[in-house]
Amino acid sequence: MGKIKCDFNVHLDNFVNYEAVKNVLMMAEKHKVKAISLMEHDALNLYKANGVLYNLIQTGEINNYYTGKIVSGIELNCIINDVPISKLKFNYNNYNMHLTLLDFDCEKMETFKWFDTKFLEKCFLKDVKAIIKILKKLKLEAPKKRYFKYGTKVGTQVFNFMNENLDRKQKYQLKLGVFENSVDFNNLFLDPTSKLFFKSAAIPYLTDVLEFAKSIDARIYISHPCYMNAKFNTTDYLDTLLSLKTDLAFPYDGLEVNYHLNSVNDTKLLHDYATSHNLDECGGTGFKYAITPQNPTGQTYVVSNGQKSYFVPIVGNMIKTFYETGNGDALMEESFVNRLSDIREQKRFGGTEEN
Repeated sequence: MGKIKCDFNVHLDNFVNYEAVKNVLMMAEKHKVKAISLMEHDALNLYKANGVLYNLIQTGEINNYYTGKIVSGIELNCIINDVPISKLKFNYNNYNMHLTLLDFDCEKMETFKWFDTKFLEKCFLKDVKAIIKILKKLKLEAPKKRYFKYGTKVGTQVFNFMNENLDRKQKYQLKLGVFENSVDFNNLFLDPTSKLFFKSAAIPYLTDVLEFAKSIDARIYISHPCYMNAKFNTTDYLDTLLSLKTDLAFPYDGLEVNYHLNSVNDTKLLHDYATSHNLDECGGTGFKYAITPQNPTGQTYVVSNGQKSYFVPIVGNMIKTFYETGNGDALMEESFVNRLSDIREQKRFGGTEEN
C-alpha cells in the first residue's frame, strides 16, 4: 500500500453549520482528499445527535458532497502533569499541550465531564476567583466577580478590563509588559513562568484525557509537537511525554507528523521519531474555516481594542490547501487510514458498530 491524501486537522471552530460543513466536504471531494476528520477545539458540536453531520447522513445528502471516509475527531487542551524532569533538565509539568483524538464513539466521548455545561460553569467561577486573587497580589486593580460573564475566556475579559481606561492600562503594562491583542494576553495564563499563570479548572490534566480516551478506545495523537512551545526541544519533549507512567501501558498511538507550520526538517524529525518508536504518523493541513458572507475569501481576523486587525492565511493553512493543489497536502499511509472507522458505521449515525 502507498500513501493517500488525507486531512485529520480540519477545524470548524465557531462554524458548525450546514453551509460550512457542506463547503468543506465539497472542497475535500474536489481535491481528492480520501479521508477527513472535522473537529473543534474542546467541543463536540459536530457530532451531536440531530446536528449537521447527523442530518446530512440520515438523509443521504452527504453523498452528494463527499465520498471519502469521515473520521470522528477533536483537539483537546490539557495541562501536562506527572512527567519526570527531562533528560535536558526541563520540567514540562504545568505547561499547556494539545492532544488530537480520533476514531472515537461520539456518544461515549460526550460523557467526558469537561463537556458538561454545569461542570464548566463551576470551573469558570473557580477561574474568576483565582485570577482576581492573583491580580490583587500583584497590586493591580481587579474586576468585581460580577464583571465576568461565562462563555468568554477569563483572559480576554481581563484584557478588556485593562483597556477600559488609559491609567489602568499603563499600570497593567508596567507590571506585565505590553500586549497588542487579547490572544497574546491569554498566553500569560498558560505559561508557568508568567506572573498571571494559574491552572485553569476548565482545562483537564494530561492524565485525565489519556485515561478517559483509553477507556473509550479513542486513538491519541500528540498535536504539532514542534510548534507547541518555542522553549521545548522536540525530541526531549516527546521522550518525556512518552515516559509518562500510567496504568494504561503505552499512552499514545502516534504523532501529528504533518502540520502546516512544520519546516521540512521538523517533518523529517517527527517522521524519524515515529518510525523509531513504532508510532502512527498522523496530521493534516491545519485548515480553519473562516468563510462568511462578510468574509468570502476566508481571511481571518481578531478584534483588538475595538478595532479589527486582519491576517492573511498562511500557505497550507486555512482554506488555501483545499483551493489550490500541491502545497500543504497531507499524505498518510493507506494502511494507517484503513484502521480508522467511518462515523457512518457508528450506531448514532445509523450504523451497527461501536468503537
